[in-house]
Amino acid sequence: MTLPLAKLPPSQLAAVRMLATDIDGTMTVNGRISLEVLHTWAIADALGLRVLLVTGRSAGEALGLARYLPHARWAVAENGARLLIPDQPPELLVPPRPTEHLHDVAQQIARDQPLRLTADAFARVGDLAFERDGRTDAEVLELQRRAAEQGVHLIWSSVHIHLSTHQPDKGAAVLKIAERWDVAPEAIATIGDSHNDEGLWQAQRFGVTVGTAEVAALDLRHPPAWRTAAYGGSGWCELVQAWISLQKN
Repeated sequence: MTLPLAKLPPSQLAAVRMLATDIDGTMTVNGRISLEVLHTWAIADALGLRVLLVTGRSAGEALGLARYLPHARWAVAENGARLLIPDQPPELLVPPRPTEHLHDVAQQIARDQPLRLTADAFARVGDLAFERDGRTDAEVLELQRRAAEQGVHLIWSSVHIHLSTHQPDKGAAVLKIAERWDVAPEAIATIGDSHNDEGLWQAQRFGVTVGTAEVAALDLRHPPAWRTAAYGGSGWCELVQAWISLQKN
């Protein structure tokens, strides 16, 4: 059961030292990271909150964000498949994708409305990504069922559909990075907005699991424990500003 963020015990949130965050639909408003998000992030960074970007997008996009966003350090791309650290080679955290096999599966499961590759598909090595193109959750669930019959995992976000032969899991990647940063799982908060963020919300993994207001409309196997009142980037700020208030008291 997902409860309003306002009911989260203050002591539980105050103990957080790391935030693992999705980007699209979570930090963004109308596809952009707002000045409000950047300002809130700057205050939190000064107070010691480490923010790890965890996205379904490609390594190139994630590396650009990790390098140029003022308070970013590392980023995880392709739904947990690749770790990006500026000035270091990308690190593959999963087996390489079998490209031809995934192309064949994509054709088989979507003959009536072919899946359209994302423009960054050439740069991906952990999964194969397609544009969602307005498909409803019910339509994507049917694609997921067909993919499973072929032994392939399908997950999706608000913008993309992803195919892979490994189980995508943003949360597993976060735990690996947290160990390197010497941050205990109970001191980690996670936030996302869509189905491909369920690895960030699995029970008993992290101290605080949060979804933006969008999650109220989703049918999730692993729902977050808490939900912001606001949507997208405004919901992200709601969570981080609540953390900031507790650090200043």
